[in-house]
Amino acid sequence: MIFALIMTRSLPPLNAVRAFEVASRHLNLSRAAEELGVTQGAISKQVISLEDFIGVQLFLREPGGLQLTHEGGNLKEAIAPAFTTLAEAFSRYSRRAPRSNTIRISTVASFASQFLVPRLSRFKDRFPTCELEFLTSIRLVDLAREEFDIAVRYGPGGWEGVQSEPLSSGRLAAVCAPEVFQRACGDIDRLLADNRRIQSSAHNEWRHWAEAAGVDIVRVAPTYMMEEFTVAISGALAGEGLALSPDILVMDRVRRGELVQFSPVTARTGYCFHAVHTTAALRRPFVPQVIAWLREEAATASIEA
Repeated sequence: MIFALIMTRSLPPLNAVRAFEVASRHLNLSRAAEELGVTQGAISKQVISLEDFIGVQLFLREPGGLQLTHEGGNLKEAIAPAFTTLAEAFSRYSRRAPRSNTIRISTVASFASQFLVPRLSRFKDRFPTCELEFLTSIRLVDLAREEFDIAVRYGPGGWEGVQSEPLSSGRLAAVCAPEVFQRACGDIDRLLADNRRIQSSAHNEWRHWAEAAGVDIVRVAPTYMMEEFTVAISGALAGEGLALSPDILVMDRVRRGELVQFSPVTARTGYCFHAVHTTAALRRPFVPQVIAWLREEAATASIEA
């Protein structure tokens, strides 16, 4: 008993250890605070308390962010296996009831607003006893540690430690507002000359589209930079430019006449929306069926539908 008490007292506060572990992965106090759901100041205080406890500096606080000291790097490597062991031990348990009828999805705002929200009534028709919750964030969630059943992410797929299934072909459809198309009398050269292109991908999707379409865009109007697909779609709807957006986000609007697909040529960047999950998630109620439903709905929203 005395030995056990001595061992317990020799440990630093576990909250401080957890704060250090998260901060050492992100090397950014704001992102660490977001992951733990606390303030940036709270993370800083916990790290300082750990440094005081062990008597060494763990981070160099520089203008561009945090850098691990030599001791900090050693500590990170030493405690990482412990957190992995804890995650594996608790992966068999869940704070939700074993027969929970709630599916939690982490996704980006564009997929949630342009794809999921318009399909909520269809989801309820298909799964009347299942509740759907989704959190929109660009943060990469840890599906092994956080209570999400599925993450929907835009990227190349093949992420380490999880399974990912493509929901779409990755085609980017060329769209604009109907009035913009009418002013150009449907002439693509005139469209490009009179309207700015909206770029929302880091892969220069317009260059890929121009090569496929056989169009020279070097001397046409410059581009607007709008990183998020939702913003780019809003810009196109407002008549502010031409957009290249994932087909499953815009083809419903094209079919309703809210947007015009001004060219049958599509661009591909190697990126598409994926349903991402752990192997364990497939054993939870409704998860396989919801993933299948997402694939079905994505197929109906594609260009080929």
